[in-house]
Amino acid sequence: MPALNVEFTEAEMERLRARATLAGRSLKQHAHDVIVEEADRIAFVDGAVAEAARVLPGVEARFPAGLR
Repeated sequence: MPALNVEFTEAEMERLRARATLAGRSLKQHAHDVIVEEADRIAFVDGAVAEAARVLPGVEARFPAGLR
C-alpha cells in the first residue's frame, strides 16, 4: 500500500496527537482521515464552482435584474 512520510515540528505533533485523542483515533488514522477529507473537500468545492459556472448564465438570463 502506498505511504507518505511527512515531517512535523514537535509543536505540530503535539497538536496532532491531542486532536487524534479528542477524535478517539490513533495518530496515524487521524492524519490519514484529515488528509483524505481535505482532498475530498477541495474536489467538492471545485465541482460546486464548476456547476455554478454552468448554471449561472441561465439564472442571469431568467432574472436579468440579478439576484444581488
